[in-house]
This record gives sequence, structure tokens and C-alpha cells, in this order.
Amino acid sequence: MTDVEELSLPTRHGEVLWMPEFARWLSVAAATAGHLDACRVFGQPLRSLREQARAEAVERAWALLERWGFPTPPPLRGPWVATGHQPSLYHPGIWIKAHALDASVGLGAVGLYVVVDSDECEGWGARVPRRDGALRAAQRTLVHCGPGVPFEAMGPPAEQGWRAFCAQLRDDVATLDVPELVERLTRAERAGLHCLPVVRSLGEFGAALRRRLEAECGPVRYWEVTVSELSRTPSFGQFAAWLAQDAERFWACHNQALDDYRRAHAVRSSVQPFPNLRRDGEWVELPFWFVRDGQRRPVFTRAGGSRVVYCDGQPVGELSGGPLDGLRPRALTLTLFLRLLVCDLFVHGLGGARYDRVTDQVLRQFFGLEPPPFAVLTATFHLPLARHADPKEAYAAAHQLWLDLQHNPDRHLPASEPARALAEEKWRCIRALQSPDLTRSARRELTHRIRALNEALRAPLQHRIREVESQLEALRREVEEHQVASDRNYPFFLFDPEQLRAPFRTTEEVRCSR
Repeated sequence: MTDVEELSLPTRHGEVLWMPEFARWLSVAAATAGHLDACRVFGQPLRSLREQARAEAVERAWALLERWGFPTPPPLRGPWVATGHQPSLYHPGIWIKAHALDASVGLGAVGLYVVVDSDECEGWGARVPRRDGALRAAQRTLVHCGPGVPFEAMGPPAEQGWRAFCAQLRDDVATLDVPELVERLTRAERAGLHCLPVVRSLGEFGAALRRRLEAECGPVRYWEVTVSELSRTPSFGQFAAWLAQDAERFWACHNQALDDYRRAHAVRSSVQPFPNLRRDGEWVELPFWFVRDGQRRPVFTRAGGSRVVYCDGQPVGELSGGPLDGLRPRALTLTLFLRLLVCDLFVHGLGGARYDRVTDQVLRQFFGLEPPPFAVLTATFHLPLARHADPKEAYAAAHQLWLDLQHNPDRHLPASEPARALAEEKWRCIRALQSPDLTRSARRELTHRIRALNEALRAPLQHRIREVESQLEALRREVEEHQVASDRNYPFFLFDPEQLRAPFRTTEEVRCSR
């Protein structure tokens, strides 16, 4: 497999990055299923634990989809493919993972989308383009959450707030004179209004909105579950108990894997890709959060095999094989649980794939297992806003010309006698500067003389210089506008879902058009 560190984000509209190719996902997942089902962890057959974890995930997903008013997916069969993300209004390069998941179900897999509602949500909103003379991006925020507040702890927006938010976005995109964007925004507003009565949190709202827009194109065939619900299952409790009962060894494996990753990839920041677990005497930090009073807090246990979990210095429960209400996985711990106990192939974006190399090492060192492969998928889609080709090269050429007019004006003058004499003197000065025997004062005098000669040589070129400067300013504005127009980070609901389905469509018919 290609090292994910060698991969880079796609830049052109419609360009998709995947590893391995989508056509190989099911064969990779099937091979992984056979490998993991034959393993044992802490003396227990992994196959039976995986069957339990999957049954519990489906049970939670069934209840969630039923409450949201969505039909449940087809009967379970085939290898399991999973992906997930925070329930924000993310860009289509993330949304494409959900479409790939649905397509994998069509080829014979079981699909599971994991809504990471346990992650911190400082604010929930969207960045959209608008034109006020020039094209610019406007950030609009519906919900301000504050630090440490997870998606699951915030209630869904009020209907009036959602309508006002959508009206503000509509005012923005209406300035672009692209009617289909207004239509898509109206569709998203209607989908959100449909979801509001049946969701219980901001995290659920973001996820249900996404699924509702997908369902407008046809049946959505994958299961969906939130991390907050998945964390309440007995299988997750068993997984957490494994880590807590050997917290010192997990702490050592976790931090060693992070340190090795930073060293291998020349990462200087101690918080990238995420911080090391802490230790203070007998207290060892666990790779979980505890959600209490609407905020995520770190948790610890005592060294020496204790399974009692402490938050803010107080015991909050014991991990004895069952779930501990309020306990949530961190990023590495979540993918560790999913890749080990739930799915046969996990689909990452590029960022997640990079940090999951750390997870691979933890799987080897702590569990003694060869890590299963994961897939990488992302894409770039642009809104139809660019008025011209990318002007970066033209701007760079004009800027280079301006520099040459400043420092080598003699190259742009006619071969007249006065200009030739000044140019010849300039180059005599330049050659003289190369002498190693020059005194500091002599070097300073030559430098000043060269500047004076360049100024004299530029005098006949002032009109040309002003023309180039005017061209540069116009190109600078074009570059800025093109950057806004080709931004890949606009919210998914402004994009045509059929464009995102197209890379995975083989014999399936187009189910809707936008």
C-alpha cells in the first residue's frame, strides 16, 4: 500500500483520491474479516466479540433510523465497511465517503456510518460565497457552543433560528446569479425542517439533514449510529475495560507510537496529530472523554490494574465489562474500536488516514495484532463560480516582469547611446563588487551607485512600469476571486449529489438529477 504521507489533496474539480481503488474495497474487507475472525484478544475469540459489537451497533442504528423516520437498510450480508465524521456542514470531499459507503452496500457490503457527535463543537455554521462587487466568502454561524462542548450536548436549533440561518445563506448565494445554488439551499432548508421534530441534539440534526438530502435521490442503504449511542453498548464497555485494566502499558504504547510518528515525519508540535496521554504519579490518563454537565473532560485511572475511572479527581464508575454512561472515545480510540471490533474496512479522509498510522502501531504493540488495512477517500468539487482560468501563472509572470523592470531596466530600453553608457557603467560596478579585496566603504559606494544608475535607467520606463503595476493589481484581484471561486470547503448541501455518486456508479441507473 502506498504510504499515506505521499498522498496529497486533489486540486481539480471532480478529482477523486482513493486508496485502494474502490473496486478493491470489498475484496480487501473480505480478506480482513477472515484474518480478524481467527484472532484472539486477551484470551477471548475476536469473532464472537465482533459479532456482538455488530449486533449492538445495528440495534442502536435501527432505533435511531426508526426515530428519524428513515427506512432501515436491507438485510445484513457481506463484509462490513464503515466511515464517519463530525456532524458539521462539511465540504463535499467528506460527503463523498457517505456516497461511497452506499455504493459499497450496492456491491454486497454492510455499510455503517458513524456520527462523531462526541467531538467538540465550538460553532456550527457554514462558509458560503457571495458577491459584493468582488467575490468573497462569508462565514455564517447558527450555533455558538464554546470550548469543550460536544455536538451531543447541544440541543437542535429552534425552527425560527434554522429558518433565519437559511434566509441569511440564501441572501448570500442569491448575489451569485447561479439559480441552482438557491434551489439547493431551499431544498436543504426544507430537509432541515423535516428533521427538527425527530432529532434530540445538534449532532443528530446535522446527521439527519445529510441523510435526508441523500434520501431525496433514492433509498439510503447503509446503517447509521452516533458515537454517543455506540459508547453505551456492552461491547464498547468491554473494549474500554481492556484499556483500563492495563492502563500503564496502553499509556506507554500510545505515547511511544505518537513519538515515533512525530520523529518519522518531522512533526515538532507536541499536540500533533494529538497530545500524548498524561501521567502524574499513580494517575494514568485514559484515552477517553467523560461527558458531564454538557462538557467533555479528561479521565484517569490509578496505575496497577484498577478499572475505576476518575473525572476531576472523583470516581465516576468502574469498567467491569459493561458500558459506563458518559464515557466517550477519543479519535484514536474510536477508530481502534471500529477497526478491531466492528468493521472489516474503515474509510478515512486524508487527515484521519495519517493519524491512523499511530493506531496501527498501537494495534501491534498493545493487542499484538497485525493491523487491518484501511481505505482513504477524498475529493475536490468546485461551485460554478470561476469566470476565467486560474490566473496564478499570469500573475507570477507579470510580477517577474515588474521585478525585472525594477532591477534590470537596461534590458527593456532601446539601444540608445545614453542608455548604453549607463548600462555599461552599471555592469562595471556589478563586476567590481565581486572583488574580494573591496573595503566596506568601497562596497557601500558601489551599491549606492548601482541603485542610482538603475533609477536613472528606469526614468524612461515609468509609463511601462505603471502599465505593469496596473496589470498586477487587476491580476491580484483575479487571483483572490479565483481562490474564493475554487474553494473546496463550501458546505455539501450546495453541491449536486449526482456528481458525488458518479465515481462509484457502474451499472446503477441515475436515480435523480440536480
